[in-house]
Formats: sequence, C-alpha cells, structure tokens
Amino acid sequence: MLNYDVMSKKVKRLFEQFQPEHYELDLIPDRDAMTFIGTVTITGKKVGRPSQRITLHQKDLKITSASIIKHEKNGDTKVMVDRINTHAGFDEVRLHSKKELYAGKYTVRLEFSGKITRAMDGIYPCFFKEGEVEKKLIATQFESHFARQVFPCVDEPEAKATFDLILTTPQDEAVISNTPIKSQKPVGDFTRTAFETTPKMSTYLLAFVYGDMKYKESKTKQGVVIRIYATPGNIDRADFALETAARCLEFYNDYFGVEYPLPKCDFIALPDFAAAAMENWGCITFREQALLVDEKRTSLPSKQLVAHVIAHELTHQWFGNLVTMRWWTDLWLNEGFATWMSYLAVDHMFPEWEMWTQFIVDEQQQAMKLDALVNTHPIEVTVHHPDEIRTIFDSISYDKGASVIHMLHDYLGPRDFKVGISYYLKQHSYSNTDTDDLWDALETASEKPVKRFMHTWTSQPGFPVIHAEIDDEGVSLTQERFFANPLHDHESTQLWPVPLHPNSKAISGNLEKEKIHYSIKSQSGLKFNANQGGFYRTTYNATHLEKLGEQVRQDKFGPLDRLGLLGDALESAKAGKLDTLDVLRFVQNLKNEKDYAVWDVIASCFGSIRMVMDDDELREDMKPFIRNIVAKELVRLGWVRKKDDSHFDRLLRPVILGMAAASDNPDVVKKCQELFAHAHSSKDIAPDLKVALHPRNVRRGRDIDPDLRGMVFGTIARMGGKKEFDQLLSMHNSTTLSEERVTLTAALTGFKQPELIKRALRLITSDDVRLQDASYWIAYSFLNRFAREETWKWLQKNWGWLKENLGSDHSFSYMPIYAARAFSREDFINEYRDFFTEVMEPVLERSYKQGIEMIEWQSAWRKRDLKEIKTFFVAQRVN
Repeated sequence: MLNYDVMSKKVKRLFEQFQPEHYELDLIPDRDAMTFIGTVTITGKKVGRPSQRITLHQKDLKITSASIIKHEKNGDTKVMVDRINTHAGFDEVRLHSKKELYAGKYTVRLEFSGKITRAMDGIYPCFFKEGEVEKKLIATQFESHFARQVFPCVDEPEAKATFDLILTTPQDEAVISNTPIKSQKPVGDFTRTAFETTPKMSTYLLAFVYGDMKYKESKTKQGVVIRIYATPGNIDRADFALETAARCLEFYNDYFGVEYPLPKCDFIALPDFAAAAMENWGCITFREQALLVDEKRTSLPSKQLVAHVIAHELTHQWFGNLVTMRWWTDLWLNEGFATWMSYLAVDHMFPEWEMWTQFIVDEQQQAMKLDALVNTHPIEVTVHHPDEIRTIFDSISYDKGASVIHMLHDYLGPRDFKVGISYYLKQHSYSNTDTDDLWDALETASEKPVKRFMHTWTSQPGFPVIHAEIDDEGVSLTQERFFANPLHDHESTQLWPVPLHPNSKAISGNLEKEKIHYSIKSQSGLKFNANQGGFYRTTYNATHLEKLGEQVRQDKFGPLDRLGLLGDALESAKAGKLDTLDVLRFVQNLKNEKDYAVWDVIASCFGSIRMVMDDDELREDMKPFIRNIVAKELVRLGWVRKKDDSHFDRLLRPVILGMAAASDNPDVVKKCQELFAHAHSSKDIAPDLKVALHPRNVRRGRDIDPDLRGMVFGTIARMGGKKEFDQLLSMHNSTTLSEERVTLTAALTGFKQPELIKRALRLITSDDVRLQDASYWIAYSFLNRFAREETWKWLQKNWGWLKENLGSDHSFSYMPIYAARAFSREDFINEYRDFFTEVMEPVLERSYKQGIEMIEWQSAWRKRDLKEIKTFFVAQRVN
C-alpha cells in the first residue's frame, strides 16, 4: 500500500521555480487520427536560486524541440538548451542548459505532440449521432491537473497567466474557447481561429470545444452575451438554461458588487462529460443532463438540477476564477462556496422551490454521513501529491463546506456577509487566496471574530453530537465527536464552538466546552439547533424524545425541525447512541406528514434498515407498516398532477408512489405495469391511464409522466424478467435524453434473475453504455441486493478496464465505497481488504479506508439491532 508521507516528499511546486505570465498556444488537433500537434511560447519569471534548468509540467507529450530566451536590459540572449528530459513519475519536462540560469524574465518555446484519448480529460472526443451519421465533438477538461496533457505549462492554481490561443479546426464547424474570436482565416479545408487574450487565470480554466453545434443566444442587462451550445438535435432543449443563466448572471453582478469581466459567457452541452459541469472562464462545459431541459420530457428534479448546476458554475466565475485558491488544500473555497451560493441564487430565481429546506437534506445531511467516519478529512485538507486532488472533490469540500458557510451566514447576518464577500472579491481579484483571507474580509465587514469561530470547523475533521439529557432537574448538555462506527467512540477529545439555537429563551449562546448544565424547569418541547442551521447532531434521552414526538404529532414543529429530529435520531441509532426502536416509534408520529423534505428522510430510514439489516423476512414484515404510513399521502397526491400542486407536492408524488410500490401495494404495482405496457403499445389507452402518461404522447402511448418514470421503471424491473429487460434496454439505447438514459440504467441494474444481472454487467464495457455513465451502472448494481455478489466479482475481473478508462475520473476513487456500502457482514472485510490492497494507489486510499469503516458500522448495527427491529415490525403486522 502506498504511503502518503513517502509520496509527499516527491512532489514540489514548480511555481516556486518558474512563474508564467503569458502563454501563446497554437494547437492543431486531428480528430480522425486522435492526435494533436502544437507549439507553446511561455513568458515568465524564473525565481529562487540559480540553476541549470527550467522545469515545466507535461504528461504523455512528445517534446520535439525547445528554446529559451533570457530577457535583459541590454537585449535578449538565446540560451542553448543542452538536453530535454521528460520525467513521467513527476509529470515534468526539464530543459537543461550548460550555463547557470539566474532569476529574471525568460521566454520558453516548445514544440510537441500528443494524443486525444477517450478518458474524458485533457483533449477528448464526444460521440453523437445526427440522423444515422456518427459524429464527434472535440472538447477539453483540464481540472484538476490535466492541462499538462495538452501543452507544457506550470499546471498549478497559483500559476496564473494570460493566454492567447490559436486553434486549427475543420471549416464550417463551431469553435469556442474562453474569450471571443479575434480573427479567423481559411487554411485549405480548415479554419485557423485566434481568440482574444484571456484574463489572468489558472491553467485548469483554459478550455475549447469544436464540432457540429448550434446555439441560442441572449444578453444580460449589462450586455454580456449568453449562448447555450448543443448538438443540432438537442438545441431546442436550451431555452430554460438560456433564461436561467441570464437571470443568474445578473443576480451575481448585483450580489458580488463586481461585474462579470468577460463580454460573453458560453454554456456547452457535451454528449460525453465525466462530471456534471466545469467552470472554465467564459466557456462552461456541461453534461447534457445538467444543462438541457425538454419541457415535455424532463422531470422536475432534473430541471431543478439544471438550475443548480448553472448557478454553481456561474458562482465560480467570481469565486474560483476571478479569485482562486492558492493550492488545492483550499479547494473548498471554490466548491463549498459555489454550492452554498447556488442555493441563494436559485432561491432568488425560484422562491417557490423552497431551496433552503432542500439544502438541509441534500447538502448538510449528506455531508454528515461522510464526515461521521474516522477517515474523513478536514475542509482545509493538506494535498501533497497530484493524484490526491481527486480524492477531495467530495461531500466534505462541497457539502460540508457549504454547510459551514450556511452556519457562518446565520452568525454574521445577510448584510455583513454580503459586504464581506464583495470586499474579499475586490481585494483579491485576479490573484490567489487561502481560507484566512476570506475570514479577514468577513471580519473587516462584520467586526466579529470570524476566524476564531470558523477555524475549528474548517481545520479539524468530523463534527460534534450534543447529548441532551432533559428532565425535571434541568438540562445537561455534553458534546463529543460523532462517529458512525461505535468502535471509535471516545477516541477524540475534539471540541467545537457549537451554536445551540434552542427554541427557548432560557438558553443561549454557544457550547464551547465539553459539558454544561442548566438548572431550568423541564420543557417538553425543548429542541436545539432550530431549523438545523448548525452542523451538528443532537440526541435526546428516550423520555424527552417521546415528548418531542408528541409535539410533532400536534404539528408544533416546522419541517426543518421535524426532519432534523428524525435524521439525528436515525443516524444516532445507526451509530449505537440511540435505540433503533425509539426511532421507529418516532416515525409513527409522522403519519400525517405532507412535506417532501421530511418524507425524504423517512424513505431514507426504511431504505437504510432494508439494506443494512439484509433480511428477507424483515423486508416482508416491513411492507404492511410502510403501506400504512404512506396511505394518507397516497390518497392526497394520487397519480395526477393537480393545478394546485406545490413544488414539493410534485417532488413528493414519486416518493410516495415508490414507497407504496416497493411495499407491494397491489393497486400501485398494477398501475405501473399497465403504464409500462401501454408505453409499448399502439392500442388505444384506457382513460384512467392517460393521466399518468404525458399529454403530448397520449395518442401513441410513448412517454410516462417524467416525474414518475424512475418509479415505474424500477417497479417493472423488480417484478419483471427477460421481456421487460429487453424493452428497457431498447428504450435506453434509443433515447436522446441523457436523464432518461440514467433512469433506465437504474432499472436495468435492478433485476433479480442471475442471467439478467450478468447481462447488465456485461453491458458496462460495451458500446451500449457511454463511458460517462459506467459509474452509474456499477453503483446501481451494487445497490441491488440480488446483484451485489456478482458485481463484486465483475469489479475485480474488470479492474484493468476501469483503471484504463476511468482512472483519471472522480468516480474511479469512489469504487471502494460503491462496494463497501453494499455489504453488512464482517466476513466480507478480509475479501475487500485483500483485493484493494493489491490494486492500491493514492487516489483510492482514503475511500478504501472509508469503505472498511462502512462495512464495520453496518455490521455492528445489524448485529446489535436486527432482532429487535424484526420484533417491532412483526408486532405492527399483528396489530
């Protein structure tokens, strides 16, 4: 197993030796040959001690020539390059001279060639069809450290420079980069395009795309040109993104107090893209699912996702591009802030979506699940080796980062927070910062001790749990670090300044020490962390939790407090800090629940029990209980969209129907089967089915209501066989909607028949599955209890394929977690450890250790509570 301390000694910052100021980059890609040639001229400063070489980053490039010119007051001097060495282990090219090279200004010119690869980083192809014609776009992805695969450079965030890019591409094709086109001239069958000089920026933000694309255009009030690019068959799905992008850019111009600095901002939907999107300055690239909306076929959650991703990437144009972290240690300054800010922007544009309620479920609660492990990492995490960078593009940098900013926003208040952010951006425009620079700006604006309050939350891993003992003697509070795995309890003495936020005026302030007691009369409704603004969990003694349940039943808490009470209780029970039976009794108080966010936690509760307890008898015994608890909402919501449906009602309908279907509600299962059958039939459709089929397609019975597709397809897979598999696969292979393809993936990996499980796994390496979707197939297959063993075998057998095709993708580092969360038996640990030890590399080490913990705590929870949980549901069935 590789050791991080050993790896860290090998890595040095090239910016400490040579600091680029300007690049002139001339690239000629060959789409058919999947190669490119280029020249780069870099002007910059050599710093530090004299040496006999200039070192730049490169990876897998063939350097064919190099020259160095030293700029001096008395004139320029050509420096003889004695030899060129490329060092694969360090991703470097070293230009050696026989003479000493002293500090000063230099121009370095290199000629090189490289390969266009399918791994969706560096320069890569995107495949699509126009009619029956196979076509390719050529696109780039340089974050985190993939610019070096395309041209020699100093590929570090702090190495900011300006860029002049020239591309030679086929005539009559769209060609896009960060800045507007400066000039174009024909060269045979090609066009040579020069782009305007970019702002001063990091190498990972340079980007270009070319190929057969169309666009739609609008302008902001400030005159910035907004374009949405897509393949010709998809351009009609660009309208929602176009309107949202313009509104969002205008909102940020006002909020940040710093105008967007470029004359244009392009948004490009790529058929193949590893992540959701990439914030390249003025040339933002997206997975199609994250940008395009078909108003008749896109589900509401996907439409909401598009708004979020647009807002997230536009935040980066300021927070990440204009002001950039000095090194990857402060990645959270980019991603945590962009995640939080996207909620602020989307809430401004779509207030009816109740985004801050969703924030607690989708960001805060998700971050806590990962941060409850010993092998988590601080928000500010030291990064030594480039391969470690991918391991911190995770829920801690994004979701926990956003959650502590949410807590800080509450601490400072909206006005001081906004003023401080604007001050920070103005003070550090076109430069690099670390976390303390942000705290200094917010302290200046608010005159509050921001650094003192926030340092603990960002510099140490984990988060606290507050144990509240409430009785007639008063209130006793104790804080400790929350561990999902009981084996690690009492291993930490960490403390946090915890904002208590009680719903009582008798208690106030922060809990900064381990224990405190308040001699106040017992209050039956006393709850801490009102509206769940603080990044911590709270447990209550059983008697008080029962009283809080009564308050919930009487509708005396808002939805955020209801979901907080249940979420904290559920995760505490998993960790052995609370009896799971107390959680199940608490759930019974929510039979009248109507809020989507609370139901999301309820569904998670039952899903966790089913998956971790892994007991067929228990699954059957749970079904009547679940059918009963969803019955009221099933009647209220039904299958049909209503004119007075709230946004949350539309999100909730598939959740309720899905829970009913999974618990074998006969009417819901039958309706799913009928809808699916009619979606493949040209016969007339029964009137009662038309309501669940999209109105546009009622006559031909093709499209199920997009909000219900996943639930229907999943039910069909669970109940179906080969015929249904073939039908779903045909739909998967023919759909032009990226979202629908992923939804169908979840269904195709949900069958129980061994031959269909193996067939689904074989598809992963076939032409039927896009490389960008491979991780979905693997993750969903592991979640299928009938498929997990076969998926584990497949993973081991196909590890070489995964390494070759996904090895540089973020999803590759998650593979140990995909496997671990599917197993709750201790005897799997040795098998798991044996395999991953053999294939270990830095990018896998943290997730591998997290996986060990997951198996351990899941096994412990199952061993501890399975018998009692089974007894509870049997008793409910009898009653």
